[in-house]
Amino acid sequence: MANTLIMKKIILCILLSLTITLFSFQVVQECDGMGLKKELKRELRPNYKYDSSKTSRFTYKTKVQAKEIEVPLFMGEKYRFLFNTTGSPENIKIEIYNKKLGHKKRKLLYALDQKEDQHIYVFEPTKSRKMYINYTIPESSEIELKGCIAFVLGYKLAVLKSLD
Repeated sequence: MANTLIMKKIILCILLSLTITLFSFQVVQECDGMGLKKELKRELRPNYKYDSSKTSRFTYKTKVQAKEIEVPLFMGEKYRFLFNTTGSPENIKIEIYNKKLGHKKRKLLYALDQKEDQHIYVFEPTKSRKMYINYTIPESSEIELKGCIAFVLGYKLAVLKSLD
């Protein structure tokens, strides 16, 4: 009887350890920010250089959420915005505006139209100015559903002509 109780405790401990290990592995797999950015950096070559990046992590909730990222740009430069949505299990709405949230003269410059088999998206603005990326995270009934989006900004240096 004592041996049976000990065996049950050992099996319970093993199952608990496996559950914790599997859960930890799943959390790591949900958002590999470095991997997502690395994939995007390849899309910059050969004409663009890496400038900066931001991985936005979020937990889905029972209500819609919004996040905004400010992206300062230098006038006269050409830029490429890259997004990797592989880490978001549900469609995220991505929009780029010329002014921050709440500004009266705010204009939509780009709205990402997600496709089922596509996870990398590119936007090249025609003008260089401060821009605002808005992520709208839809509501979800799944408890503790997590996700992320990787954003990489690349620039193309204007070639200076010689003064000969």
